Amino acid sequence: PALALLAAGWAVTFFIGPFNDESVTDLPLYSDYASIFLDGALPFRDVPFEYPPLAAPVIAVSGLAGGTASYRLAFAVLTFLFAVATVCLCGELARATGGDRARAMLAAGAAPLLCGAMIRTHFDLVPVVLTLAALGSLCAGRPRAGLALLGVGAAVKLYPLVVVPVVLAWLVSRGQRRAAVEGTAVLVVVVLVVYGVALALSPGGVRDSLTYHAERPVQVESSPAVVLRALDSAGVGQATPDDGHRSDGLDHPGSGFVTALFAALMAAAIALLALGAAKRRGGDPPGPRALVVAGLGATVAFAAFGKVLSPQFLIWVLPLFALAVAWRMPALAIASALAMVLTLVEFPANYQGVVDREPWALVLVAVRDATLVAVVALALRALSAGGATSARCPAAPAPGSARSRWRGCHRRPRPAPR
Repeated sequence: PALALLAAGWAVTFFIGPFNDESVTDLPLYSDYASIFLDGALPFRDVPFEYPPLAAPVIAVSGLAGGTASYRLAFAVLTFLFAVATVCLCGELARATGGDRARAMLAAGAAPLLCGAMIRTHFDLVPVVLTLAALGSLCAGRPRAGLALLGVGAAVKLYPLVVVPVVLAWLVSRGQRRAAVEGTAVLVVVVLVVYGVALALSPGGVRDSLTYHAERPVQVESSPAVVLRALDSAGVGQATPDDGHRSDGLDHPGSGFVTALFAALMAAAIALLALGAAKRRGGDPPGPRALVVAGLGATVAFAAFGKVLSPQFLIWVLPLFALAVAWRMPALAIASALAMVLTLVEFPANYQGVVDREPWALVLVAVRDATLVAVVALALRALSAGGATSARCPAAPAPGSARSRWRGCHRRPRPAPR
């Protein structure tokens, strides 16, 4: 049923409004990149490339289908396959964390109806799948594989790296310090190998890509932009448009301070989530659910407090929504769904209203951003209240094996809270 719902929703994003709105999309850019790469040009060296290195093959593969129209359909097929993987992985994570597998899969299957066409016109499902696979590996007692997958995810799109502090805190709290060190080493090797190839091709191209993001202005839909516009309205400085980085940004005398403030809030939120993931209760080590809640909460924090909040970042919220449904956490599920639905209302049909500072559009974005902050707060509450401590531990390793030295949780798991 979940995959049937997903397929039906995918069809809806082609034929029924507002779900089929593609008036603002990155597909033409992807198609151009694909054509250039398939002609033999290399990212960073021969053409400026704003994404991490492994995004290039993800973007290029659909170009094998032909021109722009064929690319659109091929990319939709590719993203559908990753959507199927997302549904299945949400189900497996629900099962591993004491949730209802069927509920998780059905909730994830509703993704096209929550996100609209942007779910198939961007490649964000690829790092989502890698992040979910990483969490699944960690829940199954394979920390090195899990951290390696996070490294691969970061080489497609940077945000999976914010899950790493949560993972390390969780492993250390479970007495798996050696696994944390070894897994970190594996992650570093993966990232260095991928970026090492890119650097070998073009050190200057990689540097330009990093500089592009470092110098990118506050994006109009982000939480810092809400504050900058409020300061402008209060007569404290003037927020002026800045579209120099292929996106709509804002420039303001206080941009640096506000961006730094939100970066500090992001770091604090991720640190609190890591502490929540590591929290012991009654002497028992934290279970897999704590890891998953905190890890997915960290990805939402990255979107909620970052200086760039593109609409497709809401795809990252989908797994937390699906698993909150599976865990019967209604407040977290409703807040996550609301953030996605508000984005569907805003983008792309009403995006120009945000750029033009139409009051109703700005209120819509501000409410959406506040909802994302609420999702992070609800994840923290679930961790502190014990709602995320349900554990199903991996099987104990054989005596004498290297894994037997990990002081993990080998007790009989407690039933999930009802």
